[in-house]
Amino acid sequence: MGRTQPKYQRLNELLLDRIAQSEWRPGDRLPSERQIAEEYGVAYMTVRNAVSRLVQTGQLRRIRGRGTFVVEPDEPDRRPSLGLLLTPNWHSLDPFYFPPIVTGFVEKANELGYQAHLADRTEPLLEFLRFRELHVSAVACVLLGREDLVDADALLDRGVLVVAINHYGGARRIPAVSPDNRGGAYQAARHLVALGHRRFAFLEGPEGNLDAHERLRGVQIALREAQIPLSALTLWPGGFLEDSGYERGLAMLARGSLPSAVISVSDLAAIGLLKAFAENGIRCPDDVSVFGFGDFRLSAYLTPALTTVRLPLRDLGVRAAEALVAQCHGVRLDPVRLDCPLVFRDSVAAPSVG
Repeated sequence: MGRTQPKYQRLNELLLDRIAQSEWRPGDRLPSERQIAEEYGVAYMTVRNAVSRLVQTGQLRRIRGRGTFVVEPDEPDRRPSLGLLLTPNWHSLDPFYFPPIVTGFVEKANELGYQAHLADRTEPLLEFLRFRELHVSAVACVLLGREDLVDADALLDRGVLVVAINHYGGARRIPAVSPDNRGGAYQAARHLVALGHRRFAFLEGPEGNLDAHERLRGVQIALREAQIPLSALTLWPGGFLEDSGYERGLAMLARGSLPSAVISVSDLAAIGLLKAFAENGIRCPDDVSVFGFGDFRLSAYLTPALTTVRLPLRDLGVRAAEALVAQCHGVRLDPVRLDCPLVFRDSVAAPSVG
């Protein structure tokens, strides 16, 4: 809240003021970016960033070789608006997790007659103000960690209708649309137990991650019900992505005692693990069975194809948009939990004898 406003954002506001006061009218060409930099006494890149933001939002247009021009304002879209608040750097953080959620949310919002606006938590206050400028009064928040719960609560305190995407463990009455992470992991562990596995490893997710915690709990509950001591489950801390899985695969090999089955917190970590095993002559599933989580599209094209738990990612976005619209109409909502079914492929088998 107390951060100093970046210079390019202040310049952005000054340029918009000049357009609003008709100093520059639709069709007018702006001075060059170097001229603007000299006028305001700022760096060229500050001007470049400010002008680029206005181009991205459709208020200016760059024409190669001619300059930058003020755009004729479009007729405003008068449909009501829904917001989707995502984690910082979501575009690059996980290329398989976030895009289906976004697609489902935007398509369902449009189908129901609403505009959909996306923001992330890089600058929480600025993004909130942007939502207010766009008249967004209902926001779905993707929850990955405890800090996200704080943001969801803060939006509620500001009078915004909120729906959580993922398990909401806070103290407020915020309806949630979540995948049954615990149930999916429970079923995966139960399947491995039924095949005869008794020595397990679990590739954990980032510390404090809500999804990872729920998946681990599901595995632990399944083993406890099967009267398998939790000492038979080795936990390997790490992250969701391939490099983390690869490093943990090498660490398992260095320890010299492999489990008969590995349950991974994500498909991507499982892919890294499989690479480490293959490079060192460990056959899957002959030597070690590997279970993923996510059912990302590349998982079916591995060798062996990855047995996994399917995350209903697009449906999460769809159901979150539906829940926001229901709240806008005064409907009181109960939590929605979506099934995470098992997807059987080639990376899991009964343990080898001897």
